[in-house]
Amino acid sequence: MRTKRLSYWLLAIGVLFTLYASRFTVAYAQNDELQLAVRRNFGYGGGSQIQGNFRMEIDTPPAGVIAVTFLIDGIAIGTDAEPPFRIDFDTENYADGWHELTAEAQTRDGRTLVSEVRRFEFVPAEVGFEVGGRIAGIVFVIVGGIFVFVTVLQFLLPGRGKTNSLPLGAKRNYGWLGGAICPKCQRPFPLHWWRFKLGKASYDRCDHCGRWSLVHAASPAQLTAAEQAELAQAQPEKALAHENAEERLRRQLDETRYTDL
Repeated sequence: MRTKRLSYWLLAIGVLFTLYASRFTVAYAQNDELQLAVRRNFGYGGGSQIQGNFRMEIDTPPAGVIAVTFLIDGIAIGTDAEPPFRIDFDTENYADGWHELTAEAQTRDGRTLVSEVRRFEFVPAEVGFEVGGRIAGIVFVIVGGIFVFVTVLQFLLPGRGKTNSLPLGAKRNYGWLGGAICPKCQRPFPLHWWRFKLGKASYDRCDHCGRWSLVHAASPAQLTAAEQAELAQAQPEKALAHENAEERLRRQLDETRYTDL
């Protein structure tokens, strides 16, 4: 019997302790709701290093917040009493090195919410220029490498210099990659698996004229229209092919009738 009563007492004490501890847990969670964001307006930002004009802002402030004070190294730099709660600052106004950015919010019920500390290293402008120069150099090397690769690719791919002798207007199979319309000869051709993809466009070689162009995947309706345009282009040639010698001579005389000698 005593053991049973002791178990009840221990259970009751455990419940009371859990309820008491939950008060502190809830208060801590409320403090965590104040999320301080640091965004760049103008300047350099690389990881924890920043230089230039930046903004401290509270993302989705908790309900009941009436004002937010922003601090750098524990010193208030300004208070915003209207949402969105934000303030701008310039790293040039502070010494180079590590700084701590925080925010404190006041609520209608008198509570003070404190954000987590955000640590950043304020660096001189020379660092931003140096990093920017390195990035520009890397981009230049990548773009140059792509250009060289595409240039060499034209001479290594199979079928270089050969064109497809498919008749004008003939129906063709574009495969699972689809087709495109050559901007040089206006004829549709299937996209190749070895084409060079550039975003939504592709650098591909036309099977008909053998030239390389930047093309976009065409819809089935556009490909059909291009095939019909080929057929319309071929019809005058067929009509001329049925001319006899006398008709051909008469046409040639008519064409040169107004030619200056």
